[in-house]
Amino acid sequence: MMPRMPRRSSGRAKGRPSKGPRVVIFPRLPLAAEEALKDLATRRGLSWSEIGAELVAHGLRRRGELPPTLPVRYSSADTADLTVRIPVADNAELRALARELDRHLSIVAGSLIEIGLRHAPELPGQIPVQYQTPQEQPLTKAS
Repeated sequence: MMPRMPRRSSGRAKGRPSKGPRVVIFPRLPLAAEEALKDLATRRGLSWSEIGAELVAHGLRRRGELPPTLPVRYSSADTADLTVRIPVADNAELRALARELDRHLSIVAGSLIEIGLRHAPELPGQIPVQYQTPQEQPLTKAS
């Protein structure tokens, strides 16, 4: 029998806290939407998967904005696949929606991400844009 490993005695953190159980999905996005997602992820300092999960969740809350008909498939030349880890609850909701629309999960997930991208400024955790008003002039050396 192998002896037990000693416990770590330092008070250091062992990594970032868990986000809870996740499920991997592979949304299919038009190339323009993929670029917009990557740009948003860069600006917010998140991974593509993290921002994709946020956009899917936002799209699920706005599912009424889905187009009346979704394509049955996309050509691989015009689209890109993405790997996204979403919460289990969002996965169940996404799968039910895909069954309801009779479309592949990747097509529905990609459409929800596109809806989320249209509403990206509304995502939580963003710093609002600061506009200069006439009363707020840039500082000069004299001031």
